[in-house]
Amino acid sequence: STQGVSSAASDVYKRQIMALWVVLFVLLFVSNRRVDLKTDINKSTSVSVSVEDTVSLSPSVVTTRAYSAGDDTYQAFFRILQNASCYQKFNQNARSYSHDYEAHSITLRFADGSSQNLLFTVYSDGVCQVNGKFVFLRSPNGNAEAIYQLLRDAVV
Repeated sequence: STQGVSSAASDVYKRQIMALWVVLFVLLFVSNRRVDLKTDINKSTSVSVSVEDTVSLSPSVVTTRAYSAGDDTYQAFFRILQNASCYQKFNQNARSYSHDYEAHSITLRFADGSSQNLLFTVYSDGVCQVNGKFVFLRSPNGNAEAIYQLLRDAVV
């Protein structure tokens, strides 16, 4: 009789462990969705670039430029980002992130006419956001810090 109770408790425990594994799988793999930069850039006809530099508590210095798809600078941005892989981070938003030191960023707003297809921001410290969501960035050109520098160098 105690063996039957023990077996039932063991079965319940096994089901709970299996349910936990399913939840972990969903959180780790399904929630980290890949963001397709190449398709969104291909749909675009222009890009607006904002370069922002914040030093200490001084006001930010923002420089903004616009390029059409035929411009060499636009094509340079495309070459830098076309093979990058971005995976959305789980449960992190812009309000949870702040800089405690010098901050430099470059933001690319790819658009087609009046609709925005892609908002890409990368910081000099390696933090990256796509469409307002934090992402892990991997690229043959290097990590997010390297991508920041390549994009910064491409701005004419």
